[in-house]
Amino acid sequence: MAANGRKAGIMVRQVEDEIGVVNMAIGAAHAGLRAMCATSGGGFALMSEGLGMSAMMETPVVVINCQRAGPSTGVPTKTEQGDLWQMLGAAFGDYPRVIAAPLDIGDCFTLIPEIFNIADRFQCPGLVLCDLLLSEGRLSVDPKELDFNPKIDRGELITSANGNGSSNGNGSEAGSAYKRYLITPSGVSPRAVPGVPGHTHTAATDEHDEDGVLISDEYTNPIKRRAMMEKRMRKMEGITAAAPPPTLQGPASADVTLIGWGSTQGVIEEACELLREQGVSASHLQIRWLVPLHGDAIVDILSGAKRTIIIENNYSGQFARYLRSETSFVPSGHIRKYDGEPFMPHHIVEAVKEQLKGKTDLSIPMHEIMV
Repeated sequence: MAANGRKAGIMVRQVEDEIGVVNMAIGAAHAGLRAMCATSGGGFALMSEGLGMSAMMETPVVVINCQRAGPSTGVPTKTEQGDLWQMLGAAFGDYPRVIAAPLDIGDCFTLIPEIFNIADRFQCPGLVLCDLLLSEGRLSVDPKELDFNPKIDRGELITSANGNGSSNGNGSEAGSAYKRYLITPSGVSPRAVPGVPGHTHTAATDEHDEDGVLISDEYTNPIKRRAMMEKRMRKMEGITAAAPPPTLQGPASADVTLIGWGSTQGVIEEACELLREQGVSASHLQIRWLVPLHGDAIVDILSGAKRTIIIENNYSGQFARYLRSETSFVPSGHIRKYDGEPFMPHHIVEAVKEQLKGKTDLSIPMHEIMV
């Protein structure tokens, strides 16, 4: 990537550590560039404080976490889906964000422009929950799927004194000072690139007023703090509208509905085909957007299912727990794998058939999954 950076119109930098990486990416984004960085779970832990800075400064940045088997260094060359709750809890305090999990290697290419547009439009962190299976795997993809020219939406970005914004291009009434964090119905404020004449502002990691002046010292104004907090969180309404809800693949009346997220899509699809060949009708719901979750849409889809099974590459059923916490939905069963290797179709088929026999233990032991 670095060798072809100039030809591709991008800049690639190898930084000393993950703290420096995320701060450099946020700095580049603050200057008006589109910036992203990538790491795995351990590096993402070091980046989490920077994500809070991105949210408070309302500076968009995209961060990729390629999950591997943990904890700590764990099994660094093997895949897993064990970082979901780490991503959900990254940084501290409440702040708007978007989290997505690509479905296959081809989707890694198509997802990035989408999440960049959302991060830019709503001036928030965009987090990609990838895994080693996708980052180091191989997949045959129809070239037509990658022959796309995505629309670039930079949102309320001001790059010149006559840029977009309000009547005078500064996000405030004509003749008044520029308010970088102007309180708006959508929660999105016009963002000026540093150096634009007439658009001087403070970008601080402390809580601040509309013009960026700090309010977090002994003179903290609780009314202003509440107003700024509500302004930022209003962005989630727009983010939810920008990220489409999942759709069910297969008949709603199937004998079993398999639920997965991220990179398990391909193996679940193949498992559904094998189940149908063996006389078991199966449908499939794959979750791509994790925040926003579209919990109401998911529950509406699953409410008519005969039997639901959540499939995950982790020990504790992190997505099942997340879905339950957001919607109170509890599946009929689950299939989990955490030995560092990805699922194979027959693992899922055999475990599904065991559960359909009416086993009381909904957790299929690994020796029954692994063949």
